[in-house]
Amino acid sequence: MYRKLIDELYSRRTKGIKLGLERVLSVLEKLGNPQNSFSSIHVAGTNGKGSVSKIIYCLLKSHGLKVGLFTSPHLIRFSERIVVDDREIEEEKVVRLIEKIKPYGEELTFFEYITVMAFLYFKEKDVDYAVLETGMGGRLDATNVVRPAISVITRIGLDHQQYLGSNLSRIAAEKAGIIKDKVPVICSFQEKEAEEVIKKKAEEKGSELFIYGRDFRGELNSINFDGLLFDYIDSKLKLNLSLSLTGVHQVENASVALKAFMTVFPNYYEFKIKEALRNVKMPGRLEVISKEPLVMLDIAHNPQAIKAVVDTLKILTEKKPIVVFGIMEDKDLNGFLRQLDGYAEQIIFTTPHYERALKYEELKRRINGLSSKINYEENLMEAFIKALTLCRENTHRFLLCTGSAYLIGELKEKLGEKSFHRTLGELL
Repeated sequence: MYRKLIDELYSRRTKGIKLGLERVLSVLEKLGNPQNSFSSIHVAGTNGKGSVSKIIYCLLKSHGLKVGLFTSPHLIRFSERIVVDDREIEEEKVVRLIEKIKPYGEELTFFEYITVMAFLYFKEKDVDYAVLETGMGGRLDATNVVRPAISVITRIGLDHQQYLGSNLSRIAAEKAGIIKDKVPVICSFQEKEAEEVIKKKAEEKGSELFIYGRDFRGELNSINFDGLLFDYIDSKLKLNLSLSLTGVHQVENASVALKAFMTVFPNYYEFKIKEALRNVKMPGRLEVISKEPLVMLDIAHNPQAIKAVVDTLKILTEKKPIVVFGIMEDKDLNGFLRQLDGYAEQIIFTTPHYERALKYEELKRRINGLSSKINYEENLMEAFIKALTLCRENTHRFLLCTGSAYLIGELKEKLGEKSFHRTLGELL
């Protein structure tokens, strides 16, 4: 039954993307408006929103609160998207919730359906807080039916331009659409044009705005493959902290999460914050799956994200990467490759088993003739084994697999992680 119903849910992707809140609001009203039964923290942005959401979740949970987490996309299992107190939603609960929504949900898209499912589940589990990551955009995203305790906007870049707008200002306006009247806003560092849009929206809504680098900040002290040490600095407060995620960009993500958490939960305990940050786990974020030879996985899917990865790797190791990458067809391929230019020793392009994945012929067309550094291997595991062999032959190389959550999810499945409906995604 679970497989059958999930397959039906999967088929809703043919409805494509329909931005707007009317369908979701109508269904939620018929189901008793479950989204109003808990406090929520709403997170939008282009890069870092998954990490920020998970860190906020861990901080709340460490203080004895019952916490739900709604994120997307998943890497391996559909159930990763909806979590309460570190437990993924059970198959039987998914079945029951789909059946509960079905009489009212005919017009819902895939993402709208699972958003309603998450709200119902969080109400049933009687969570104190739910941390909600937007699927795309913000203003018209299905999650934007809540009145959160706080709104969080992570770094904004050029992504999903066909839906959100052709420039940074327009995209920022969509992300800033999660800002509600008099609800505080925590914001990552932004390019000036994006920051101005967010400032204006916060002012219009009478919402207090805290910006990373202006009102609070983080300072990196040391970093290695297992994590980092950093100082969180906020007015008169300074905390010396360790984070179990690596990456120079995670200093900012952790600081943004901390500011959001402290704003909604001012009676925090420093020792519990430290414990929470030491135990954060994020598969697919500079994840080390082997140290000899060094093999790393990262879901970086746009130029801004892969730049953060490269900047970190240059600090962590003098070795040069053999890169296995696959990317979705709607992403900035050339911008992505420019970040690897002069750094990667060799690039092996492959195509994940996903309908939006970029094909080799399109890759050749877009880059006007292949760079001598780019090879093609249709089969992901063959590409991985080929790259791994090259790394084993030369100790000055390491393997980086990147470009998409779908590529990393498929690879983790091939390497033995339990999977079900890994390819179930919300975008066509």
